[in-house]
Amino acid sequence: MRMSLALLACALALSGSVSREDGGPATSDTHVTIVRLEQELARAVVDRDVAALKRIEAEGYVYTDSDAKVSTRDDFLASYASGASRVTRLSFQDLAVDVYESTTVVRGVLEVERTDGGIKTSRRARYTRVYVRFPEGWRAVAGHSSALATIRTPR
Repeated sequence: MRMSLALLACALALSGSVSREDGGPATSDTHVTIVRLEQELARAVVDRDVAALKRIEAEGYVYTDSDAKVSTRDDFLASYASGASRVTRLSFQDLAVDVYESTTVVRGVLEVERTDGGIKTSRRARYTRVYVRFPEGWRAVAGHSSALATIRTPR
């Protein structure tokens, strides 16, 4: 029995799907890199740092937001450059990072405050982002978010 568990542990370690921030198996270098990229992405969005966004998001990056709107990296960059959209706060919490050889999936909760066309909104959502390892490093290729339900309590 002990030998079977050791073989299973070796097989899992070799498969590449080993890294989670929420108390799963030991943290890997990839896990640390992806969490750092998520933090950099949040700062880049708030700061409208186009160079950082182009470094983190692959050219074909596509994001489906909580309103089912599909946007590309170029859509985001154009919106930020025009001033039509301004994110004033973006944070990611409760991250879970799963690494599969050259692909990584990040799941968590995002909180965002933004102004679009003069209308201020704030949202809390669950999100998923997919990173792929390119020759120049890890790059985000897709993302999706789903709004968390608002809980109302009677007075």
